[in-house]
Amino acid sequence: MADLLSSGPEPGAPSRPRRRWITPLTGVLVAAAAAYLAGHAGGGTGTDRPQAADRALGVQVPPAPNPVRTGPPPPAARYQLDGVPGVGPAGVRMLVGGRDPVVLDAGTGRLAALPIRKGLGEMAELDHAGGTTTVLLYNFSRLRARVVALGPGGRAVALGEALDALPMRDGTVLAEDCAGAGGAGPCMLTGYAATGAVRWKRSVPNQLDLVRDTPYGLLVRAQGALGEVVQLEDPRSGAVYRVIGRTSGVLGADDRQVVFLPAACGSGCDLTLSDLNDGSSRLLAENPGSPSVAAFSRDGRRLAIGYAGLLPDDPSTSPQRDGYVAVVDLDSGFDRVRLVPELTTGPASTALPVWSPDGRLLLVVPTDGAGSGRVVSWTPGAPRVTILPIGLAGFYGTPGTAAPLS
Repeated sequence: MADLLSSGPEPGAPSRPRRRWITPLTGVLVAAAAAYLAGHAGGGTGTDRPQAADRALGVQVPPAPNPVRTGPPPPAARYQLDGVPGVGPAGVRMLVGGRDPVVLDAGTGRLAALPIRKGLGEMAELDHAGGTTTVLLYNFSRLRARVVALGPGGRAVALGEALDALPMRDGTVLAEDCAGAGGAGPCMLTGYAATGAVRWKRSVPNQLDLVRDTPYGLLVRAQGALGEVVQLEDPRSGAVYRVIGRTSGVLGADDRQVVFLPAACGSGCDLTLSDLNDGSSRLLAENPGSPSVAAFSRDGRRLAIGYAGLLPDDPSTSPQRDGYVAVVDLDSGFDRVRLVPELTTGPASTALPVWSPDGRLLLVVPTDGAGSGRVVSWTPGAPRVTILPIGLAGFYGTPGTAAPLS
């Protein structure tokens, strides 16, 4: 394994802390992760759409009204998976977290356990964006996690406890811990070498939701003068390079773009796509449901959005109750949206998207409420998905538990 790293919960799942950059999705992911995502949508009406001035942070957006539903509750979301058996793209590896975190080889179907000792029932989030170090958060309570860094040689280094942690582009790790309950400030940011040595520290008055280390600065969700904002800043000094926009939650980002829910978004809101280089923003095509996670293709031309399945008592008025995956062609002015066929997810779970270098979309799919999962591959536009000969255990379809490795 020398080259291993070279490049709500459902019933019975253990408690988890808040996912760092996803907010509650109108009760859906809170129910799915009552302990796992305790804090950690889709089509809308024209009245919910933020205007250019709003995205420039100049105008307050009134809160979206709470939806009122009459009559019997709608049915729960349903899991469905059909397709043809086959193999995934050769040479593509991905990290899958949960109770039994593994490195998955899409071409061969092999699963390699990560060289980590963990407590019984602990769940792992993980991240490998941008650098060479993988960060795992083994969570044993709602508010703190055990942070482990895995370097290129597969060596595991414990970095202690923290509220959140993020791999940096230079191979170091950024960890955040806060003094107050629930992540209230003051908080301390610590930069660690991959060996575990402390390189620097600085305090921040309020918790930052760490999103990604990009060529344009550290992308965070922070408390600003007009509420929570997405911004780029210097990790060591805290100097703000650019405020991207007001938000109620970030769905995903790469080195050039970020997609997020606008501020005051209750349900039925447009999504905002912003360029990290110049801060320009556009609205994505409307889709019904509750978006919970997004992934950009390697070339930045496509965006896959995973929508969570809704519970019967979820107050959302969305006609789409099942979880599903939509792929947006970003070069077509957002007019072209394709749904991944033959696939829906059940209540409070999401199919997590990971793109391969050849443009195929890999989806890690929760199959039931007991932590079983499957992996499928799909070429955008194809009529069917390919079901890989891979079965997963301890996987619940919550954001932060699937990431590309190579």
